[in-house]
Amino acid sequence: MLFSSTACGFLESHWYGITSFLGNLSFLRVLDLKTNSFQGHIPYQLGRLFRLRWLQLSDNNLSGSIPPEFSHLSNLEALGLGGNELTGIIPPFLGNMSFLNILSLSENALQGGIPAELGMLSQLKWLDLCMNNLTGLIPVALSNCTRLQTLELCDINLNGPIPWEFGRLSELQKVVLWKSQLSGEIPRSVGNWTHLEELDLATNQLSGTVPLEFGKMQQLRSFILHGNNFVSGSSGLPILTVLTNCSSLELLVLGDNHLTGVLPTSVGRLSNSLSFLSLGSNEIGGNIPNEIVNLTNLATLDLSANRFNGTIPSALGNLPNLERLYLDANNLQGRIRESFGQSIRLGLLSLIENMLSGQIPDSLGELPQLRDLLLNHNQLSGKIPASLGRCQTLETVDFSHNKLTGNIPPEVAGLQNLQFYFNVSSNFLQGSILEMSKMVMVLAIDLSQNNFSVVIPSALASCKRLEYLNLSWNKFEGPIPASLADLQNLQYMDLSRNNLSGMIPVTFKKMKMLRHLNLSSNQLTGEVPKEGAFATLDASEVMGNLGLCGGWINLPPCSHSNHKQPSVSKKVIIPVIVGIAILIMSLLLVLFSYILCRHSSTPALNVWPPKISYEELVDATGGFSDKIF
Repeated sequence: MLFSSTACGFLESHWYGITSFLGNLSFLRVLDLKTNSFQGHIPYQLGRLFRLRWLQLSDNNLSGSIPPEFSHLSNLEALGLGGNELTGIIPPFLGNMSFLNILSLSENALQGGIPAELGMLSQLKWLDLCMNNLTGLIPVALSNCTRLQTLELCDINLNGPIPWEFGRLSELQKVVLWKSQLSGEIPRSVGNWTHLEELDLATNQLSGTVPLEFGKMQQLRSFILHGNNFVSGSSGLPILTVLTNCSSLELLVLGDNHLTGVLPTSVGRLSNSLSFLSLGSNEIGGNIPNEIVNLTNLATLDLSANRFNGTIPSALGNLPNLERLYLDANNLQGRIRESFGQSIRLGLLSLIENMLSGQIPDSLGELPQLRDLLLNHNQLSGKIPASLGRCQTLETVDFSHNKLTGNIPPEVAGLQNLQFYFNVSSNFLQGSILEMSKMVMVLAIDLSQNNFSVVIPSALASCKRLEYLNLSWNKFEGPIPASLADLQNLQYMDLSRNNLSGMIPVTFKKMKMLRHLNLSSNQLTGEVPKEGAFATLDASEVMGNLGLCGGWINLPPCSHSNHKQPSVSKKVIIPVIVGIAILIMSLLLVLFSYILCRHSSTPALNVWPPKISYEELVDATGGFSDKIF
């Protein structure tokens, strides 16, 4: 009899826990309730199902311990309790389930050690205890499970070495022991794992040299030793040579170790199926061999953080399936190869922290899938190529700390799909930045330490997602746009070391997310607000502005004349006074003309007007009486 939550939909829809009623189904052979939202403890009544062959309760929210009544389930062949919130220990009685060939307890909060009794499971083919709080050594007794094909003990707090006796597990196809605090050397007995397809020992404390016996594993597809303390030994990198025998190899990750020597030309004879090769964060030196171009299916190549020197092989641009290339943090020199423009699948190019020179190739604009272009901390010169504006998939651009000159091309400044950051700091760039207002998706813009000398465009407020803005150490002039206050996601803004003038926009007070604001060394004037984003302002962040005041953070108090905006009353009264004065003058002119006409017997155009004394003017106007006017 089979009982499944997919067959009985009411279990998933209306029940929060697993009912004890199921314990009455004495003829039940298969109970599958995986991937629901069941809560509470596992009913101990399930221990009555002595005919049960398959019990699958994985991927729920079950808590508590594994019921001791499960010791009666002697006919179980598969027990899946992974992906829950179970606590307590792994009960030793599981070792009595002599028919068990699948045991999965991963992703729980189980404690204690791995019971040696599990070594009694002679039929066991799959053991998964990953992601628990287990401690202690790997029991040597597990080597008795000679039919084991999958062993997963990852992300737990074990210690000690991989037992030498594990060489007896000759049926192993998959071994996953990453992040398990293992130490010591990999035993040479692993050479018996001739059926091995996947090995992941990443992020442990394993040491010594990598056994050359791995070269015997012709079915090996995935080989991951990242994040250990492996060394090369006196003969360089022979492991790469012996792995050329593994004709099915697709994934090779040896990064973040202490490997030294020169990358051998034999790397070009690795499997034609190899799509991922990572040797980053080691101490490998010499030139990058041209033979690497033979790896035609390579999608990811990571040689970063090593000691490679010489030039970038032009042949790298001929890898037809290359998607990600990491060559950063080496000693590479020369130019960036134009041939990269032929890698039409390239999505990430990272050449950070080398000694590359010359111009950024125009050919990079021919990469239709380019998302991340990271060329910072080199010695690149010349102008930013406008052709990069054709890379409409670009999300991250970093050209900082180079020697670039000229303007940011409008085609590049107007890249609308940039989502992460645009960093061209520490160059010699200048010109307009108005087009950057089209970067409406970008999170960070850094133009600091350049030669920009224009007004900050108010349209920059269109970059609504912006969280970081650094325009410091330039020659920006004019007022700070009040519209920048519309950047409600902005957390960091540095406008220091420019020629900005005028008052600090009071609208900045409403920028609730702003945590860092630096306005120092400008020509700003007026009062510094105290509210909102200004409340945590430090004196160093406004220093160097002689016209600022406020009476706090070491600023002088403000006088009426140096910080008050013109009042509304002044704005009204002054024009009224001027208007009245003009009216009076007009009336006087009319009166003058009238008197002149009355006393003149000849045409006005031919006779000079008679002189009128002040006394006559007083008499005529009634002493400049208001009634006259």
